[in-house]
Amino acid sequence: MRYRWISSMILIVITALLVAGCGGGGNVVKIGHQATSEQTIIAQMLKQLIEANSDIKTELVGGLGGTPVVLKAMQNNDIQISAIRYVGTDLTSSLGLKEFSKDPQEAFDLVKNGVAEKFDQLWFPSYGFDNTYIFTVRKDVAEKYNLHKISDLAAHAKEMNMASDAPWLERTNDGYPAFKKEYGFEFGKTTPMDIGLVYKAVDKGDVDIVLAYSTDSRLKEYNLVTLEDDKHFFPPYGASPVVRNDTLKQYPQLEELINKLTGKIDTPTMTALNYQADIEKLDPAEIAKKFLVEQGLIKQ
Repeated sequence: MRYRWISSMILIVITALLVAGCGGGGNVVKIGHQATSEQTIIAQMLKQLIEANSDIKTELVGGLGGTPVVLKAMQNNDIQISAIRYVGTDLTSSLGLKEFSKDPQEAFDLVKNGVAEKFDQLWFPSYGFDNTYIFTVRKDVAEKYNLHKISDLAAHAKEMNMASDAPWLERTNDGYPAFKKEYGFEFGKTTPMDIGLVYKAVDKGDVDIVLAYSTDSRLKEYNLVTLEDDKHFFPPYGASPVVRNDTLKQYPQLEELINKLTGKIDTPTMTALNYQADIEKLDPAEIAKKFLVEQGLIKQ
């Protein structure tokens, strides 16, 4: 009996040590991000900002798929922070809404409240940029037709060949059919094209105008001009970090730290940061560090 008691005690001690080892690396928070340069750079910013200003250790979990994959990882507690979630994407994907206000503040409030209620996660204020759909043209085309906003296209659209990804041309609520009704004109020709090819196509003059993404580095690479969505047709895609509420309770200093990035990164800045990663091939960690140092958020 004495030997059995000793064996049991040894087993308990070993188990306790194993448990301590598993949880122990101390304060470790996992930051999840998708595989894009944009998401990777922002995840690096969060990691470096948190670790430089607290004793919290972080781990990056990269290469995640779309928003449903990120959301599932958050729900399973495989990650505690989403580096970037986009307002319009979560409204339609995570919350399953088919219609919602396109006013940026109203859409933000809707997604913040919906994600809090349904998933117990805090949607932070925007970093300051939107990664939304935009129409873009070459600089010479913009100058020729005096184009600044989408409404300026009305008098010239019939002469233009517009390229876009195929799904957008067919989507009813936020695609081409709805766009024609909202703006009251249509293009002379539409060409379905992979989103990765549209930038080169418009640069070469194969098409006159393309539907692109507002923070894509190729806008800067090809020196393209973007047109203001003056009727606010496209849903807002403001970019924000999202954190589990139980994580914020465990590490209350996280909220103040993450909020240091609120409004610090506008759309041209994010485009330029993406350019550094995609075109100049700089390390996202170094891009993030340089930005944080310049903003006075971490020391060199």
